[in-house]
Amino acid sequence: MSSHNRNPAGKNQHGVALKEDDPYLIELLERYHRQMITSNDEISEKLLSEHGVRMRRATLGFTGGAGTLKLMPALEATQLVLKGMDADPAGRKGVKGMMHHLAMAEGVILPKKFISDIMHMHDEEGFVRRDPGSKKVCRNAKVPLGVHERWSGDGHDKLYRIGFPIWAVVDDGTTAWLDAWVVPSNRMGVIIGYLFLCLVEKYGGMPPQFTTDCGSETTQLYGLVNALQEECHPEYDPQELPAHVYLKSVHNISVELFETGATEHDYNDQDPQQFELCQWLWSRLLRKTLKEFMEYRNAYRSQLDSKKHGPSGMSCNTALSLPHKWGGKNYLLPVDMNLVRELKEALGGKALLNFVSNEFAETCQAAYDSLHVEDLMLENVWYVFKDMLPLVYPQET
Repeated sequence: MSSHNRNPAGKNQHGVALKEDDPYLIELLERYHRQMITSNDEISEKLLSEHGVRMRRATLGFTGGAGTLKLMPALEATQLVLKGMDADPAGRKGVKGMMHHLAMAEGVILPKKFISDIMHMHDEEGFVRRDPGSKKVCRNAKVPLGVHERWSGDGHDKLYRIGFPIWAVVDDGTTAWLDAWVVPSNRMGVIIGYLFLCLVEKYGGMPPQFTTDCGSETTQLYGLVNALQEECHPEYDPQELPAHVYLKSVHNISVELFETGATEHDYNDQDPQQFELCQWLWSRLLRKTLKEFMEYRNAYRSQLDSKKHGPSGMSCNTALSLPHKWGGKNYLLPVDMNLVRELKEALGGKALLNFVSNEFAETCQAAYDSLHVEDLMLENVWYVFKDMLPLVYPQET
């Protein structure tokens, strides 16, 4: 028998087989665990679809709710739930939301009933406050055909008064957050156009249609989207399928308001130095917080609804990466990436998203690094601010 190895790389039609202790595999499995994806079949399919690798089961300590309580003392599990409730002072998260929060933030999946019992014990009124009895806008049911069929963009001004507006885009069919940015202004057409191009480059294409409200900042986006589709896909009739559509703001419902616990603190926003440092530090924090929110939101598994058109009973991540799971298709239109990059630079490039000059940013980064901050959070950002101020402006303080 020949000793020749006809497949020395170990690759076949089943994808790359990673070893159980491979750091990349462990990282992927931990990510899925935090997203509360526990089905072996779904994990295997997502690994193959998203990363081109074949999973081999390994005992890595990832357990579901019942398994967690067998290994973790009840007191420790209770403290995790209470910690999660403390991180949600407005009490907006219900039992399922708290389950996802703990999985994402702590890497721990606890049983739904256990979490419910703790939350009822410590905040019974929270369940009353979350009762869905508020007024609702009358909406027509969506009938999505697939992913990247339509993107929906909108700006959020909750933090505009302290100088940190947000622009976000979601996939209309799956409600998955495609990306969101904390920007110097979400009312400048050149910035909104640049962000659209960033998204096109990120996903490698554009949708047949993009929707926004009728804000003045979207007029430049309107021209950009239509021109890009006309250049790359002239086969689409703009009269039958317009590349950009304006919607009334109240009906541009795909993007939800991003809520944060940021409040005004004892700092002088009329002081140019304090304001400039605040711009650098808070933009850094809010971008990190926004990224964590998107990861949490996209990993949240919706309730199964057999009457609902489109995806249900799965997370936005799964619906976006595996559209065949809910009968959808991928409608992303390929675009010339060289053209996209040229347009980005013509609009102004990365500098459009800077809150401060490059020189000042380097000074702030050096001061921040010298403090050895383990994790920048809403709870400690103002302490970091006060410690950084004399380092950034040593002669003035």
